[in-house]
Amino acid sequence: MKESFYGRIEQTAVNDEVTRHAEEIAVRGFTIIPDLFSATELATWREKIDSVYHQQEVEFGRDNLIAIQELNLCRAPLLYDFDFIQLATHPRVLAVVKQFLGDWFILNLQNAIINHPHQTHHQSSWHRDLPYQNWVISRPIAINALLAIDEFSEITGGTHVVPFTHKTEVLPSDAYIAANRVVASAPAGSAIVFDTMLFHRAGANSSANIRRAVNHLYTTPILKQQYDFPRALGDDADLDPEIARLLGYTSQVPIDVRAWRTARAARLLATP
Repeated sequence: MKESFYGRIEQTAVNDEVTRHAEEIAVRGFTIIPDLFSATELATWREKIDSVYHQQEVEFGRDNLIAIQELNLCRAPLLYDFDFIQLATHPRVLAVVKQFLGDWFILNLQNAIINHPHQTHHQSSWHRDLPYQNWVISRPIAINALLAIDEFSEITGGTHVVPFTHKTEVLPSDAYIAANRVVASAPAGSAIVFDTMLFHRAGANSSANIRRAVNHLYTTPILKQQYDFPRALGDDADLDPEIARLLGYTSQVPIDVRAWRTARAARLLATP
């Protein structure tokens, strides 16, 4: 039913799924995009996450990961298995991201989080995914897409959020958080997409099952990537131009004036 109102009031126009999700992010700070992956696809992604994390644990050492509070955090999985680029480029997710960041944005990071039952995860403290930043901005410069590979709920340790805190400079009081925090409940195969400045934290997994998720941080190119994907993958990586731009190949800092001008010439003087 169409809502009625009077006075000189403008109303947001929401005509489709993309603008509906964008409105929820703009107003309350987060939205849930459902039904991104089938049960078969989710089973495959669980295996891939566990496999890449095992590689990283062998590579760096379990005791070392514990010492630096990195246990059960699978960093940059696309650098170990490039199939993970499929998660970073899901069209329904990117359509919502584009509502805020336009057509030119980069993948700042991709991390898989593995939340084991009855274990405290290091991301269980309140934070923003642009950490240590006590400011807000009129238009987002970063958007998160947290893909729920397993169900997110109170029992499985789903992400807790404090709605509207992307509009406040500092973390609210403990009393306010206790009264207003919610669990961003999301079925397996969905995505929690949120303004990066929204305060959030991982919940406690009291279920009998592992809860996996893959977090993506998309930012304007003015922000430095957490991982230098172009250098890691190499200049000879055979990438689709759109994926290359997403991974930061067109946003690299030139080493000197000549490199800057060469890149500008290639962009401006290219044959249409």
